[in-house]
Amino acid sequence: MASDFVKDRLLELFGDNNFLCAESVVQVIAEAGGRESRDVVRAATGFCSGVSRTCGQCGVVTGAIMGIGLYAGRDKAGEDHEACYALVQELLDRFDDRYGSINCFELIQCHFTDPDDKARYRRDNLRLDCYRMAVFAAETALSILREHGYLPDEADWIKTRLAPCGLLCGKCAAFDGGPIHQASRELRDQLGPNFAAYAKRFEAMNPAFANYPAFAELLDFLAQGSCTGCREQGCLFQACHVPDCARQHGVNYCFECDAFPCEEHGMPDRLADVWQRNNEKMRECGCEKWYRKLKDKPRYP
Repeated sequence: MASDFVKDRLLELFGDNNFLCAESVVQVIAEAGGRESRDVVRAATGFCSGVSRTCGQCGVVTGAIMGIGLYAGRDKAGEDHEACYALVQELLDRFDDRYGSINCFELIQCHFTDPDDKARYRRDNLRLDCYRMAVFAAETALSILREHGYLPDEADWIKTRLAPCGLLCGKCAAFDGGPIHQASRELRDQLGPNFAAYAKRFEAMNPAFANYPAFAELLDFLAQGSCTGCREQGCLFQACHVPDCARQHGVNYCFECDAFPCEEHGMPDRLADVWQRNNEKMRECGCEKWYRKLKDKPRYP
């Protein structure tokens, strides 16, 4: 059975006609493991509508194959590709067993260059069939990746990103592998090791470059990714007692504790209010929905 995350996210992406089939499926699979990338969605565009309206392979299948490649594919020359091939073959077998084909035209009997077929696609709401196949393809790919150890279970994944207090560790400025870490590392790499000398020369054109040494020091810190989340090594905010307290009480989130709300958090009043409010919202909507609500927002609004 497909998870609410897959169904809801695909409905948002594909069902509302924001993205096309392959784009939507690969985006959902990427997001499930923190591999969000605009580039991979762009790469999927030409595979939509049966490979650009050529009656080729179904776009949801192609998107799922690309999604598997994000985790099991190669990024170094000479690496083994057989494991990825095996996962893709398993995906294709499951999809074909379910729907009888992996070809776009055979699945929905529409040639997207034919005006009559395009009209019938809209009239008969065949996009709903495509949505259902997208859900199956995405969930099947995710299931295969989890079965073979390439992805953790959704709840376990969320715990690595969502702190017991309800704040999102995964978007913290210090989080290793988070978007701030990745962007900072890329900027540092693009500037290169010798940019300080150039910044000194640029001061004559723009005095802002006089601040480069302090900026470089901060950029180095952000590019290090010095924390893996408060469940692992403790929050940078040392006064916070929440992670230790949650472990002692055997809960993943504070709202699950019988003593919540309590006075053991160690936070100043402003953060304590945020902590209590976050946990009350998590209790109301569930941790998965709370995580998805936060993940696309700035960590420091």
